[in-house]
Amino acid sequence: MNRIGKILMATAIAVLPVACKNSTRKEADKAAENVKDQREDVKEDVKDLNGAIKDQVKETNETANKEMKDVNEQTAELKENVNELNNAEGDFSVRRGARATQLRTIHSVVASQPMLINALSGVTALTDKARATLSEKMQVFQMRVDEAGNAIEAIQAADAAGFEEKNDAAAKAMDRLKDARDDAWEALNDGDRIEAS
Repeated sequence: MNRIGKILMATAIAVLPVACKNSTRKEADKAAENVKDQREDVKEDVKDLNGAIKDQVKETNETANKEMKDVNEQTAELKENVNELNNAEGDFSVRRGARATQLRTIHSVVASQPMLINALSGVTALTDKARATLSEKMQVFQMRVDEAGNAIEAIQAADAAGFEEKNDAAAKAMDRLKDARDDAWEALNDGDRIEAS
């Protein structure tokens, strides 16, 4: 090899590592820059995700708080309605009892009158026809006494849903009882008498 060849070869050997070094360096720098960029992207993504999670948690908490507030309001309203219902049921029970007591009192006074009418009819000189009419009226009267008593008991057992119907039925039964009582008294008082001979 000649001297120029040796010089060229020596130069090539000297330049080649420098050229390799520059190419590798650039590639390594690019790779490092790429990693750096990717890390920044990941950091941004993590930051965005953390922000989204934080926002979602905040929104979820606000929604949960609002829903819990709504549930608490509904619960309070339900408690108030239950208390009002309990008060209404207590008031109804007292008033139903008072109505039944009122009707029982009237009923007991009227129900005692058949014995009185029978006692008076025993000392009254009624004709056979008048006595038969009185007996008929007394049977109706006693039937109405029983009917009104049953209607009053139905009131005492009635719930709020069926009370008005039972109360109306008891009022009608009491009206029929009073009519039957009046008819029995009328039969006794106005019945034909046996004339003294």
